[in-house]
Amino acid sequence: MLDFGLVVADRKQPEGSNRLTVEGAIAGTPAYMAPESVVGETDVDHHADIYALGCVGYWLLTGELVFAAATPMAMALAHARDEPVPPSQRTELAIPAELEKAIIACLSKQPGDRPSANELAALLDACEVEEWTQRQAQDWWELHSGHEGE
Repeated sequence: MLDFGLVVADRKQPEGSNRLTVEGAIAGTPAYMAPESVVGETDVDHHADIYALGCVGYWLLTGELVFAAATPMAMALAHARDEPVPPSQRTELAIPAELEKAIIACLSKQPGDRPSANELAALLDACEVEEWTQRQAQDWWELHSGHEGE
């Protein structure tokens, strides 16, 4: 099983449930939690997955988490209240403006402002990116492999 930080707000369990989560608990990885999950909204939906995908894309572009913090709670709160630094300001690589725009759109605080999966696919298809060689990928990984989020 893989954990991409996709989040589920578990507000109510059926009687006799054998799940390990407790009522009212929020499950997920703080580095990838959508703002609506952090603040305890009950109608968390697929928009939270787009947010988490934006967090993954951000890490893939920068080798850094969207928000770094001393504790998981501080990190989660940053997702709810802080605006992310554009990826182009946190990496040594040139990031195409269209790609950065797509990632930032995924990280919108308001779920309805995030692109749908189809809209995101179209945004990414429109990006002109340089294809990496195996050597470039290896060099990037060696530079960033000591960072959180491997």
